[in-house]
Amino acid sequence: MSEIVLSLNNVHKLYGDFKALNGISFKVKKGQIFGYLGPNGSGKTTTIKLILGLIKPSSGDVRVLEQNPYINNNNVMQMRNLVGAMLEIDGLYEKLTGLQNILFWANLHNMNNQRARKSANEVIGAMNLSKWANVQVEKYSHGMRKRLAFARALVSDPQILILDEPTSGVDPESRYLIREMMKELTQNDKTIFFSSHDLDEMQKTCSNIAILNKGEVISYGALNDILSTFGARKLQVRLISVEDTQIFAKKLQNFGYNIKIDGQVISFYPKKDLNIFEIINPQKIVDTWKSESSLEEAYLNLVADNNR
Repeated sequence: MSEIVLSLNNVHKLYGDFKALNGISFKVKKGQIFGYLGPNGSGKTTTIKLILGLIKPSSGDVRVLEQNPYINNNNVMQMRNLVGAMLEIDGLYEKLTGLQNILFWANLHNMNNQRARKSANEVIGAMNLSKWANVQVEKYSHGMRKRLAFARALVSDPQILILDEPTSGVDPESRYLIREMMKELTQNDKTIFFSSHDLDEMQKTCSNIAILNKGEVISYGALNDILSTFGARKLQVRLISVEDTQIFAKKLQNFGYNIKIDGQVISFYPKKDLNIFEIINPQKIVDTWKSESSLEEAYLNLVADNNR
């Protein structure tokens, strides 16, 4: 099997005159956690539907495990059994228990009863839901439902996981369990395509990302490369007195900076050409340091530039 397990090449999707996707291209390699982010209405959900074969592109090429997901043959049927999905709307059956939901999904993947039950118990245990396995889903909390939906996506032992907002609105325990399971899966050569608005979670988890805006991919590549190119690092400056802090803060605000003051420390995102020693006497400064680059800052910079 090729190292490329998912690829889109010059894909367009039109709804009448509206361009939901306008020539997007990217590739996802085996073993990656690939982050896919963009504003609401940018085309993320449309992309996921295309990957899962739920809709067809207007033009362009989509390949999942080297297969065209829009044709029906034995190879494509086998490919579909190697793809797991967790969508933002979980689609769980309220009146069924957690275990029954998982077994129903396993049956759709043509798993025999023995394998299905063994796998179902394993994934339920991995998501710390064993005590709730025989409880109806209508009694689950939001975080528990997310974990169950994640477990359901794992039951067929897929090679690729398509995740849409897997940690949206969840409690810390659920967030941690899902994140750690994602990392464990990629250590076993599984591949994860991860769409989310949670930029902090994406920065902690993803190795590669694509940023979508207005139906176009505006940045794509290794996370660290995108951070180093577009992610401004927050500069923090400690001054020797409260008075000097106030003077420096006012000067920065006059230059158009948004600042945060904590005692005698000022934090802000500097422009590349800024020399703070031209603004304030170096003798007034106790210390300066920079924080790590932020995916949120890189994302906002890219989208703002694209919208101009």
